[in-house]
Amino acid sequence: MVKTKQIQKDLREIKAEVNHKHIEFYDKTLSILEFILDEYSKELTRADIEFLDMPKNTAAVLDFLISSIIKIQKGQRMALGMDDTEFADTEPQINIIEGLDKCKI
Repeated sequence: MVKTKQIQKDLREIKAEVNHKHIEFYDKTLSILEFILDEYSKELTRADIEFLDMPKNTAAVLDFLISSIIKIQKGQRMALGMDDTEFADTEPQINIIEGLDKCKI
């Protein structure tokens, strides 16, 4: 019994340490992406390109950066336990009656 409690305690400590490392990793990655996005936006504003003439590569790079930021956000939320809570559905239930005739009401 004492051994299983010790194992559970060790597992909790390991999980906490790994979670902490993930949070640090995501923070570091996010700061790198922030730097890349800042520099890329400066480059775009310096370039003399009309909006409709923008190369497809430019849109692809922006899409890649946004996708990376979304992945980092999901990872951070998971590591911080922000998505663990489940919300109760408080919306009223809507019943649909098929074949209802207004004249018969």
